[in-house]
Amino acid sequence: MTDERRIILDRVNALIDKRKAELLRGLPSIHEIDDGIIIRFFTEWDGCVNDIKYRKIIDENNPDDINIFYFLPKGAVIELKKRDYIHSIECLSGRFELNIDGESKLLTGFKKISFNTEEFQGIALEDTYVLTSNRK
Repeated sequence: MTDERRIILDRVNALIDKRKAELLRGLPSIHEIDDGIIIRFFTEWDGCVNDIKYRKIIDENNPDDINIFYFLPKGAVIELKKRDYIHSIECLSGRFELNIDGESKLLTGFKKISFNTEEFQGIALEDTYVLTSNRK
């Protein structure tokens, strides 16, 4: 192959790669739960630090009942601080390592932990969905 043809072929491949990347960015985020795949944009979600997304679940009969659905991307860190609105965490999918009162706990899909403290920290070991509640 001549140098001229190689240059043209490289230019065509670069344009194809660029267009492919543009098309893939336009697709929705794909989120996988243990028994299926959910394809969804994070529209109408609220954002936190470290790309954490959440939605508050409103109980119309009991406004004091606070439930929040979170998406924690792999590597997201929940820093140690007081959270009086979280007393239990249910892991729907993924792996989430919690540190509560100096004790390490690993939450995996379809596991729940309740605790009496208002301070904890954790890290998402993989993309994780959790549901939190203020009920003790």
